[in-house]
Amino acid sequence: MVFSRNKIRFLICGLLLSSSLHATPVSDIYHTSLAILSYAKWPTATPEICVVNNTAFAQQLKNNLPTDSPYKISNKNNSEIRTSSCTVLFFSNLSDKEEQNILNTAVTYPALSISSNNINCETGSAFCLYKKNQSYAFKINMESLTQSKIHIDPRVLMLAKPAESKP
Repeated sequence: MVFSRNKIRFLICGLLLSSSLHATPVSDIYHTSLAILSYAKWPTATPEICVVNNTAFAQQLKNNLPTDSPYKISNKNNSEIRTSSCTVLFFSNLSDKEEQNILNTAVTYPALSISSNNINCETGSAFCLYKKNQSYAFKINMESLTQSKIHIDPRVLMLAKPAESKP
């Protein structure tokens, strides 16, 4: 069967377009976090990611940051959040209630929150990461996402598991 040039172009464009619409599973928490953040529209040119109470995680996130990344990464104690300019808060060792308390009392918005320790994702962080097989997946708390005042591309919302279902 002979294809015309236009048909071949159409097929190639279709293949390229379809491959860009599917999400590839990400195997580690650092790349999953950065992938989620890539869907955000930031109010500043250099968003600051504040890792809350976890110096080791902050260092690992820095180590996994691409060289052309716009992010500044720092570790913050609970008491430092109120006076910082965090655009992203990453929680890894607080309960969902502790996360929610910090978000309600210490955060200056806009600021997006991500947790690796909030499996239900009903309170606290906007994005909740969890281990699924050999990779990471996430849930979204829409109330916290709205509170964050950070615009997230709707395509990332379709990749999330609804918060009502269990991992």
